[in-house]
Order: sequence, then structure tokens, then C-alpha cells
Amino acid sequence: MTKPEIIKTNYLVIETAMAAYAVLEDTRLLIGATLPDDHPFKDAERQMSKYCDDYGAGGMRRAAWEMASLIESVWNGMTEDERDGAICWDFEFVPEFMLYCLNFTDEDVEPVIKGTEKLRALYRTSRERCKTFVSKCPPSTRERDNFIQDCRDEAEKQWKYADLISDYPDEVQRAFEAKEKPAEFVKALGEELELIDFGPWS
Repeated sequence: MTKPEIIKTNYLVIETAMAAYAVLEDTRLLIGATLPDDHPFKDAERQMSKYCDDYGAGGMRRAAWEMASLIESVWNGMTEDERDGAICWDFEFVPEFMLYCLNFTDEDVEPVIKGTEKLRALYRTSRERCKTFVSKCPPSTRERDNFIQDCRDEAEKQWKYADLISDYPDEVQRAFEAKEKPAEFVKALGEELELIDFGPWS
């Protein structure tokens, strides 16, 4: 009986892939608070959430494995102080890097810029930017983010005006808290504002 082939790999890359998958899984399962609406990386957070919804567990596993080597290579170049406790690897660096430095597109996950040195610099500047950012909005939730996205989709469908939702945040918040249905809320808001109906609406 022949011995099976031994597959050599870097256990650190495997651990990184597991950490990246955990971030994506938390995103897909709507766990925890999300960034406030005015946060500089709110759109990036929404893109990651949409990617997880579109591709599911299989796509998330593939993406986590493919991004692991890049994440690990950027981490290895951080300073000794950064890697020795100033930045927590699994609870800070991995999720922050995924948010700051990766584009979750409709088709794939790609680095924002090419090159580990440039990505490392981008990570550092983005981290400092977030540290100094002061929001005028409260933290959101996955449920609320999904409601807002559904409302934007309906506003584009019904009125060709997706920014209707961002232009009237108080009305959106009221509708969310009242658990209104996005399609019905958007229809009523558009009619109240006497927008041009691009229907049909159903």
C-alpha cells in the first residue's frame, strides 16, 4: 500500500484563513453592531455583507483561503511592537485589513491597491483615520443595514431615486423602528413628496 502524498502548507496561512472566514461568517449571520452611517468605511462594510449574502458559505470559504496569504504577508511586515501586542491579530488586524484594504466586488475579492508595502501603509493610515473619526450617528445593526439597502433598492425601482433613503434619514429610522415593509414605506414616502412614479409598483 502506497503512502498518501504529503501536502505541505504553512499552518499560519491556515489559521489566517480561519480567522478571515470567522469575520465573513459573523457578517453573514448578522452578528453584532455595525458601523454608523457616516463612518468612512460604511460602504466597504456594506459591500462585504452583500458579498457574503450573494456567495454564501462556499464562496466565503474560497475567499478566506485566497486572501489568507496576502493578509499574512502584510502582517509579517508590521513592526515588532505592532505584532507584539499593540495590534491584536485576530480581533483587530484581520477584520480591519479586510475592511480597509480589500474590495468585495460582485465577482471577486481584490486588494484595493497592489503590493504588500502599499497595503501595509494603507492599513496604518486607515486605522489612524478610524481612531480619530467622531461619528454624529449611533452605531447601526445588520438588520437595520439590510432594511436601508432594501429601501434603496425599492427607491431606485419605484422612483429612480435611490438617494431618497439617505436624503430622508429620520423617516427611514421611523419606518425601521415601526417594522414597516420597505416597498410600502418607499411608495408612501415618494407619494408624500409627490415624486414622479416610474412604476409599475406592486
